Amino acid sequence: MLKRSIATIALSCVAALAVTGCNDEKRNEQKMTVVHGKTMGTFYTVNVTGGFKGGEEALKKLSDDTFNRICDIISTFDKNAELAKVNEYHDTKPYEISRELGKIIQETVYQGRRIDGATDISVGPLVNLWGFGKDKKKNQAPTSEEIQETLKLVGLDKFEIRTDSEKSYLVKHNENVRLDLATVGEGLGADALCRKLIELGYTDFMVSVAGASRSYGVNSKGLKWRLGVEDPTTPERKVLFPICALDKAVTTAGSYRNFFKDDKTGTVYSHAIDPKTGYPVSHHTLSVTVISDSAFESDALDTGLLVLGADKALEFGEKNNIPIATVEYENGKTVIRHTNNFKKYIDCAKNIK
Repeated sequence: MLKRSIATIALSCVAALAVTGCNDEKRNEQKMTVVHGKTMGTFYTVNVTGGFKGGEEALKKLSDDTFNRICDIISTFDKNAELAKVNEYHDTKPYEISRELGKIIQETVYQGRRIDGATDISVGPLVNLWGFGKDKKKNQAPTSEEIQETLKLVGLDKFEIRTDSEKSYLVKHNENVRLDLATVGEGLGADALCRKLIELGYTDFMVSVAGASRSYGVNSKGLKWRLGVEDPTTPERKVLFPICALDKAVTTAGSYRNFFKDDKTGTVYSHAIDPKTGYPVSHHTLSVTVISDSAFESDALDTGLLVLGADKALEFGEKNNIPIATVEYENGKTVIRHTNNFKKYIDCAKNIK
């Protein structure tokens, strides 16, 4: 269910020496419980300042159980997951689903409509057609006829959620519509574990699931949590600029390491597909970082904003008071832009010594 290459990474003291000036003194550090694992086709890291009751084993179990529950609902790879079963239902009659899945779909559609349908959870058939889905990558672009035929299955108007006092139903307006919630999976996981930790009384922690993170409080040195927005122009993982999370959710969508080259034409195609045209985007925006109160909201917006491109992404951020940063590559140079309210997250990281 991996949506993107990792574009937001937690900065450890070792990794951040060049940009944050971490102090090597350890004597004032608090105990930290840190666990790593795999979920949703990617990797996660959880840091709890002050230690977690039961240690790494207990924290690992809590994390895995939490993420597995999300996967049981939204996975399209596990045939026993609820969404996978929905996708195997080929009929236009209402199909009963859980209230939780119904709510996730409704809220994701709402976020997509905020950005003119650029985030579209029915886009999977197009992604697969271009060779970025479950099938193998292709070495030749699909024909315009293939794209037009596939577009019949794509669009926020191709399905709907109906609810009554007790039940929720998915209605497909084309029996072959398939939904994919990978675009919000990492955010859902980060939010869910964040809620669990808060319920258990923890106030200082960071949860990172690939390009989505939630954090509160401070790290083991008593400093605000810092993240690194990755440089999308280098083959190796390298931090382009650091930010403080400031008790917010941070997600990044990037198009820079997932592409294919047409053997006939030599054209390079991004994996970011515009659900309206059916074609990969052709602008120079390589990543979009979104900060909000929930990783789900940020995750539901970042991919669509990447599709729209930097200009429209920043315009949306300014209009809706959502901190957004974009990375573009133009004329051989990396260009970083951000909304006015994103600046404090950058300044915070600069001021931490």
